[in-house]
Amino acid sequence: MDVLFRAAGGATQGSRWSSAAGEVVFENCSPLKPFPVRKGKRLAPGWWWSATTGRLVHYGSAAMRLHVMLLDRDPRISGLAARPLELRWHVPSGVRAHAPQLMLRLADGQGVLADCTG
Repeated sequence: MDVLFRAAGGATQGSRWSSAAGEVVFENCSPLKPFPVRKGKRLAPGWWWSATTGRLVHYGSAAMRLHVMLLDRDPRISGLAARPLELRWHVPSGVRAHAPQLMLRLADGQGVLADCTG
C-alpha cells in the first residue's frame, strides 16, 4: 500500500505506507484534497478553529463539522487534521484510492484514520 501527502513545503509526496506511518506526522500536514462545494446544499465546506491543534481544521459536511467539534473537546486527542493523506493500493483492475476524512493523533501516540457519516 502507498500513501500520498503534502510535505512541509506544500509539495505532494508519495511513500510506502509501512515506512510513512511511523515517520510522517500526518496531523501536521495540509489537506491533500479539498472538499467539494455542492450547489443547493445548506452547508458548504468550512474551517473550525481547533483548541487542540491551535490552527484551523477543514470540514466538508455538517456531520464532519460535528465530529471535529466533539473531537476537539476530547482530552484523549492530541492532534487532528482533515484529509492529510490518500491511501493507494493495487487491485487486478488497476489502482484504488481513498482519502480518509480525518486523521487523529491520540495522547498515547497512536494514529487513527476516520470517515464521518451523517
